[in-house]
Amino acid sequence: MVVFRLIGLLFIIAALMALGSDALLSLEAGEVTMRSFSEFWALVHEGSRDAFVSWIGSGAPEGLKGPMGEVMAFPAWGVLGIIGIVLAGLLALLRRGD
Repeated sequence: MVVFRLIGLLFIIAALMALGSDALLSLEAGEVTMRSFSEFWALVHEGSRDAFVSWIGSGAPEGLKGPMGEVMAFPAWGVLGIIGIVLAGLLALLRRGD
């Protein structure tokens, strides 16, 4: 349980960092600029992002291709934040059930 809580917290921290980065990019550019989740993933580890994108293009089930393409285009802070909040929420529900 502690490990999942830590992972959820790390996702939330990464989302806040991505949001701060987007805010600084927007101030520099003079217009609203947001990195997509795909761009953020490429900054972190481009090889794994490329492998995932090629899997989505060729090996993924048909029902996943469209939604995963949409998720990759969402702002990075939104995707990371939702993952972190869902993990934290699931842990709260599991803990309440004990």
